[in-house]
Amino acid sequence: MFRATLRRRLPVGLTLLVAPLLVLSTPHVASAAETRDRADAGAGWVGRALDDDTHLVTGQFGPDYGQTADAVLALSAAGVGRGTARAATRALQAHVLDYTGGGDTNEYYAGPFAKLLVVAAARRTDPRSFGSSIRADLVGELRGLECGPRRPGCAATDRGRFSDISQFGDFSSMFSQSLAVLGLARATAAGPSQASVRYLLSQQCDNGAFPETLGAATCTASVDATGYAVQALVTVGTPAARDAAAEAGRWLVRRQHANGSFTGNGTRNANSTALATQALDALDRTKRAGEGRSFLRSLQATCGAQPALRGSVRYSRTDAGDRVLATAQAVPALARVTLGEVTSAGSVRGLPRLAC
Repeated sequence: MFRATLRRRLPVGLTLLVAPLLVLSTPHVASAAETRDRADAGAGWVGRALDDDTHLVTGQFGPDYGQTADAVLALSAAGVGRGTARAATRALQAHVLDYTGGGDTNEYYAGPFAKLLVVAAARRTDPRSFGSSIRADLVGELRGLECGPRRPGCAATDRGRFSDISQFGDFSSMFSQSLAVLGLARATAAGPSQASVRYLLSQQCDNGAFPETLGAATCTASVDATGYAVQALVTVGTPAARDAAAEAGRWLVRRQHANGSFTGNGTRNANSTALATQALDALDRTKRAGEGRSFLRSLQATCGAQPALRGSVRYSRTDAGDRVLATAQAVPALARVTLGEVTSAGSVRGLPRLAC
């Protein structure tokens, strides 16, 4: 059976008293300033990667709001860096228009709205008042991007799809569809529309996987897209959604390599493995998820690495890649927390460093 309840942390002071009773039910506990817990160490590294002044991830081209959202989810999943996650969330609230429309009030991007909604749910923040900008109502804005009664003019085959309104084209994908469905399931009483769930289900390939590109003539399976879709469908929880998620899980199992890794973009990498591992956790495929975590830990910088890198996760065995993105996406999988479960409840202060 799929998990029906969220995993929650215990207060630090109670951990030693009850640990013997919780070996099977509590996979992750809070950490002190130094830790041997790989998820906590990774989250601490991600938290220190945020800019001290803006509290955002800053990349080559300036603030990266998407990676900042990933960092918030990582800190929340690990249950550390309470103040850092709060500051980063406030920074995102101050830049909703920048993230969801590139600063242009005529541009509306479904993916960013969806990811912010997942952040709001995780941080237990009002999703209809996420900051004070004209786009603070994430729920209303996202529902306005769903093809259907509120947005006529879409193709009949796109009913239920969350798609962009942009002069540059529509870049919505399985990632944005899954995050939108998952976010609405978590953040609203009504949940996602039946049409949006049906549209998600309609994109499933014959082999059980999900593609990144929506509505394509050929269904090209993707580990990353399947990882997101499974987490969304398990969160929705209807019989049809559960059946589809289970079928997708069987496809993931067939795609897992002997060392626990998964391939994306032609490379066995941390990001794809993390998403697949979260999906396997959501499906209670504990053994396979554990194998995925083993691969992620093999990519994590430990005591033999430079102190500044300890706790971070590289993209692959041969390419360090974007360590911030790889680590932020790996941490929830290392913490055994899915996107349908991640919450700030029980978070503690501080950004742990790997004990060496």
